[in-house]
Amino acid sequence: MALSDQLMDLAGRTKRLEDAAAAARAKNVAKLEEQRGKVETKAASKKGEAESWWIETTTKIDKRRAELKVKHEQHKAERTVEAAKRYADATADQAEMFVVLADYAVDAATEAVVDAAIAEEQFEAMKKDHVKVGS
Repeated sequence: MALSDQLMDLAGRTKRLEDAAAAARAKNVAKLEEQRGKVETKAASKKGEAESWWIETTTKIDKRRAELKVKHEQHKAERTVEAAKRYADATADQAEMFVVLADYAVDAATEAVVDAAIAEEQFEAMKKDHVKVGS
């Protein structure tokens, strides 16, 4: 086979490789776009769930606080040592509940911040890889 024929054959194979790489790149971009859509949809759903949970939780807390306030007013009216002790115990229990809730919220927020940082890193890496592949 002549050198020019070999060069033509090499050029043809190179062109097929370039075409295959371009097709794979387009397919990967399409998959990433599809995955991003799924992630965004899931995130929106989870956001709605979190908002619902938060509304439900704060409603319960407000209701409990209102009940305790009513009990406190009753205890003040009774003016007994025993009633004051019960109120003190109930408010101590409530304070403990709020501390536990705050601890949980801090842990959840910390985890969310870490997840967000990881996602941002992955996004930046994907963006860099996409720019390199596209160049």
